[in-house]
Amino acid sequence: MRFFTKKLSSGSERVGSMTGFLKTPSAVVETPTAALLTQGGSVVHLTADVLSRVFSDSKLLWVPLSNSAHLENGLKAQGKGVAQFAGLQEHFTCVTFQNMNEVTPSGHFEVDKVPLWTKHGKKMISADRYMDLMEVFKPDIILAIADSRMSLEEGYKRIAKSVDRTTKMLNTCVERYKVSKELQNSCLVGVVVGCAQSRKLEESLQHFLRHKDILGGVALSGLTDGTEESNDVPIDKLEAIFEKVSNALPKDILHVVEGCWNPAVILTAISYGWDVFDGSYAVKLSNLGHALILNFDVTRDMKSSYLLDLNDECYKDQFVPILESCECLACEKHTRAYIRHLLNTREMLASVLLSIHNLYHFDQMFYHARQHILTNTFEVYKKHIIKQYESYRSLKLEMDIAETEPDHSLQVKKKSKLVEEVTNNNYKVNCNNI
Repeated sequence: MRFFTKKLSSGSERVGSMTGFLKTPSAVVETPTAALLTQGGSVVHLTADVLSRVFSDSKLLWVPLSNSAHLENGLKAQGKGVAQFAGLQEHFTCVTFQNMNEVTPSGHFEVDKVPLWTKHGKKMISADRYMDLMEVFKPDIILAIADSRMSLEEGYKRIAKSVDRTTKMLNTCVERYKVSKELQNSCLVGVVVGCAQSRKLEESLQHFLRHKDILGGVALSGLTDGTEESNDVPIDKLEAIFEKVSNALPKDILHVVEGCWNPAVILTAISYGWDVFDGSYAVKLSNLGHALILNFDVTRDMKSSYLLDLNDECYKDQFVPILESCECLACEKHTRAYIRHLLNTREMLASVLLSIHNLYHFDQMFYHARQHILTNTFEVYKKHIIKQYESYRSLKLEMDIAETEPDHSLQVKKKSKLVEEVTNNNYKVNCNNI
């Protein structure tokens, strides 16, 4: 896999392309983009047939080893890699160590190993063992093993050990990669950690740069441990990290951000030249029963929410699509009321329909970001999306306050009014026109 920058905008944002995939040389994956999170090699909640009806083009699949390590024996027997094994051979794979959207126990480290928490329990994995698995999985992109699961609130000692462990493991990954016949068509991506401590972050960056001639990309990690608290970081703090790390890196390599980040964080990262995101955010929303309803028309002054909680009883009589004019399969054939019913009765189809919508709509957010970068209007688009996110945050805070009202009737009245405001403001949002 090779990465090329197609367009540099007036800021640091850029449109690029990943090309040169061995199995499909003519295929192109444009960036910025989000990968599709997988579990056991398959896109979460979707079969290969349904996925082909959601996306007609090839996508990048995000394959965490934590939920896919058990495929090793089957992959060895087949010998053609994880994409072929999962029946998704027309797509491309990026294998990483952990799913950063999952909360796992802390600690359990050894000098040269990190814990991999799987459904079968904890497995201690060294860099050599990790590269053994990569030769079996045969991914298009490999994120080097790293000690990167931590929040920005970690203490200096923990961060120092993380940087030390990550740099040593990167050395092993690079050496194994250079001599591996099975991985010559894969792209190795180094991981940078230590974001909470400037000196340790600089140390991690300098070590990455020593291998820049071998590595095809960099992944920024060590920002979150998967908990809600660690994901709720002030955006200006993350912005400073995105800018600092991006400015220190070569511009001709792929820039990846790990973590379950909301649209405001993602678009901020894009503005500093970050290209690929792990796609766990759309899956998280689907699992919660939430639906994305972003408006992409920057000519409309949007003060409404960007999200619907379809668990709410107010949607039981709304026989309209999740989002008017959305072209996804879920919106073409099903209503808010039906999906709310499926959620209420705990039917698995609810997760399928919400995944269809959220993955499609999340992908559209990146499509419109690329279009605005090409026309040098990305800053307007970013502010437009962030405004919708902040509006949602404000409404949610008001709802939380309303729920604490001692007068139950007043509480219900306030919450109903707020939900009605969200619904009315988003009823006829067109998701397809800029």
